[in-house]
Amino acid sequence: MIGAGTRRTLAAVAFAAAGLAGCASGDQTADTAFPPPQPPVAAQHFKVTQPGQFPIDVYFSAWGEGYVIYAPGLAPIYLISDKKDGYVVQRPGESAAFVSRRKDGSGWNVLRADGPATMFLRNTEGDGWILQAPGELPTLIVPWPQ
Repeated sequence: MIGAGTRRTLAAVAFAAAGLAGCASGDQTADTAFPPPQPPVAAQHFKVTQPGQFPIDVYFSAWGEGYVIYAPGLAPIYLISDKKDGYVVQRPGESAAFVSRRKDGSGWNVLRADGPATMFLRNTEGDGWILQAPGELPTLIVPWPQ
């Protein structure tokens, strides 16, 4: 079963992709009002590893004025620009989260009404990003293939 930590990890992957490689190109033939049900071929691929778990595949793709994060067996996560250098993160049936850039440029803060802020930081010891929720071990997010 996938827990809240994985959901936060998947949300943060979008910001890693934006910071590492810019926008992924979407399927130009798809209806722009709705993202495709599966990640497009051009989607960026990431491996997300929570402490003590096996890596999972996550795909990130541009869509409309934001992005979509796909992970096998989970509902997609939508990231919509707030037009003020941040994003609103939404998954069907869940509360929205808000993401803002850290003032020191080291990453992002993921803010939720129902819990403490989660830090999404550049990995200073290698490629990728680190997702750090208060009181939890860090989750590693790396682009794939390396």
